[in-house]
Amino acid sequence: MKKLVSILFAALLTFGALAQESVIPQRLEIVEVEVNDGQGEFEIFTVPKDGVNHFYLSVGTLGIGDEIFQINIDPLNHMYIPLGTSVSESMETLTALQDLFKGDPGDSMTVGGCVSILMPKEELEDVTVTYRRPFITRSLEFTVQRDGYIRSAFIGRSEFNSLVSGLKFYGTIHPNE
Repeated sequence: MKKLVSILFAALLTFGALAQESVIPQRLEIVEVEVNDGQGEFEIFTVPKDGVNHFYLSVGTLGIGDEIFQINIDPLNHMYIPLGTSVSESMETLTALQDLFKGDPGDSMTVGGCVSILMPKEELEDVTVTYRRPFITRSLEFTVQRDGYIRSAFIGRSEFNSLVSGLKFYGTIHPNE
C-alpha cells in the first residue's frame, strides 16, 4: 500500500511539472566554435518563439575602444546577428557575409544586430561588418558605434567557414526547418 501511494504521489508531482510553461526563453545551439582554448566562442543557435525558429549568429564578446585599440573588459555582453527564420534564409545571410572574404580588405556591409546579455533583444541597431586582413590572417570585424566609442568583435575566416559548414550539415539533417 505504501508503494502504491508513493507512486501515485510521484506521478502527481511530475504531472504538475509538465503543465508549467517556461518563462525563460529557450536557446538551442546548432553549432559552436571555440577559439584560444575556450577564451572565445562563436555560435549559431535558434530561439523558438510562437512555433517559429529564429536563427542567430553570436560573434562573442566585444571589445571597447577606438578603431586601433580595443580592450576586452566586458565578458557579459555578446553581439547577436539575426539570420532568419529558416535554414535557407540563414544560409543566404551567412553567404552574403562570407562573400566579404572574396573582396578587398576594407569592404563592408551593414546588417542589423544587437548587443545584450545571454539572449538577443528585439531592438536592432546597425552593425558594420568589415573585411580585415591584418598580417597573414583574414577576419570579419563586427562593429557598433556608441557615444563616441566603438565596440568590436572579430571572427576569423576558418571559424566563420566552420559555422557555415555546421549550419549546412544541420540543414541536411533537418530539411524542413
